[in-house]
Amino acid sequence: MAETWYTIGSFTFPSSWGGILASFVLTYLFLYFWNREASDWYSSAVFTFVIVWKLSVIVVNYQMVIEHPLTILYFHGGKVGYWLGLLAALIYTFLKRTVSSTNVITSWISTVVFFELVYHLLELDFLLAVIQFIINGTLFIFLFKKSNGPKWDLWAVQFVIVFTLLQFFFQSILEGFAFTTVTWTYLAVMIYLILLYGRRKHIE
Repeated sequence: MAETWYTIGSFTFPSSWGGILASFVLTYLFLYFWNREASDWYSSAVFTFVIVWKLSVIVVNYQMVIEHPLTILYFHGGKVGYWLGLLAALIYTFLKRTVSSTNVITSWISTVVFFELVYHLLELDFLLAVIQFIINGTLFIFLFKKSNGPKWDLWAVQFVIVFTLLQFFFQSILEGFAFTTVTWTYLAVMIYLILLYGRRKHIE
């Protein structure tokens, strides 16, 4: 399904990028008032993602950048840059050992909740946006309350898996399940969080 595009001044962007930007801002605000250390890590991870995504145009279109250096200001690396940016953010998180896996999981779930809400609103899928936000929000509140509980270790990984599969289910309702950039991102980050949680629990 083709995305809806929006224009603000001279800047044109698809609904997915609007959803990503809004999810970053809203999650940061949540973390800022909940856990300042987590918000510092999150803002740095987002900054890493954006910088690598933006500068990846040098890798994707080296010849154009050499001939017209100012294109760095106006272009980015597209999907290749997106994946390079995500990889850079995940590596940064892995190296940032002071941030707990619980905070990473909570931050990711929050990002997805806000992304799905804003994305569907921009796509004018208001009913799906509200229903998905209520269900995702309920699960997130449950996660938030249980994250410091005594049984967190027993179901943290299961929660990440169930939450990710739920997003796939919502997508299949709307347009039939397909592997898109969003679904591949959810799958990749789910696997990453499982491995990260297991490794840090083993170290602890």
